[in-house]
Amino acid sequence: MNAASGRLRPRERIELGDYPVDAAWSADGKQLVIAGGEGGVLLLSLASPQEPKVLGRHDGGVLAVSWQPAGRLFASSGQDGVVLLWDARSLESRAIHRGKEWSEQLAFADNGRLLAVSSGRVLQVFDQQGQAAHRFADHAGAIAAIAWRPKNAEIAAAGNGGVRIHRLGTQPQSRDYPWRGACLTASWNADGRLLAAGMQDGSVHLWNIASDDESELPGPGAKVFATGWSASGKFLAAAAGNALVVWDFGARGEERSRPTELQAHSERITALAFRPSGSWLASAARDRRLLLWRIGGTNEPQDAHLLADDCTLLRFSRDGARLAVGDARGGMTIYDCTP
Repeated sequence: MNAASGRLRPRERIELGDYPVDAAWSADGKQLVIAGGEGGVLLLSLASPQEPKVLGRHDGGVLAVSWQPAGRLFASSGQDGVVLLWDARSLESRAIHRGKEWSEQLAFADNGRLLAVSSGRVLQVFDQQGQAAHRFADHAGAIAAIAWRPKNAEIAAAGNGGVRIHRLGTQPQSRDYPWRGACLTASWNADGRLLAAGMQDGSVHLWNIASDDESELPGPGAKVFATGWSASGKFLAAAAGNALVVWDFGARGEERSRPTELQAHSERITALAFRPSGSWLASAARDRRLLLWRIGGTNEPQDAHLLADDCTLLRFSRDGARLAVGDARGGMTIYDCTP
């Protein structure tokens, strides 16, 4: 395989001077906000990528960032317990939340009008003006992952004992989907019918919200740290250890789907991301390899690149034209995607 002529073409490597722990693309794919583990909120413009701007700081380190899907607002949170709402045009921010607990997950809804913030056992929702819209009843344990249901005013919060789905509206409601053990991830398929959660015990649990059915998919056997759906919702991928497992939810039906294990990484997988269109999946691991797979085709990677250090994040732009890859050396490499 000739990586130089492959489907991911290195465009630029940028030295950030900070450890990237999270990142989010603007709607037009021309800017990238980066959460620095040492505290910096950085904004990278593709027009001048070698000059990332440090917009501000969170004491102790930034934990999460999220960009409004079709707008100019983005949010950041850190170990200081503060959530900031930023305007990408003015580059000004305002604090919309201050608390004792870290806010480890941020997520804008599809319509960009609501921002979900989880802090410990608490899930809150803010509007795009930064005003608190609702605080839900405390969860039994810490929230490990949150995910908005596509095209719906519902958000799933995963944690120990299962998933709780919250619905916004004139009378907000919550309903529990219990399961033994700890849920570590939450991922909706494209039509919002299926919700997958990676489990501490190495399995993947699946809820069919439309039919109120549930099932357990045999996973890789180790703690599942990442799950994700392809754009069509046909494929579900999960990563645990150095194993990458994919289920096909095509005509055979979910219950009869036998998983395919993609074997190429020699060390623990650290990041996983489906391209927003098609069935291309990127994975990276502590073996410092970035791989691109065509799910549903061959079980061999279609492209491979050697990274400067362990990968900390993979983020496709919303149009799928670019892939941002953060590494533990404090760099960010932008790839052009040509599949």
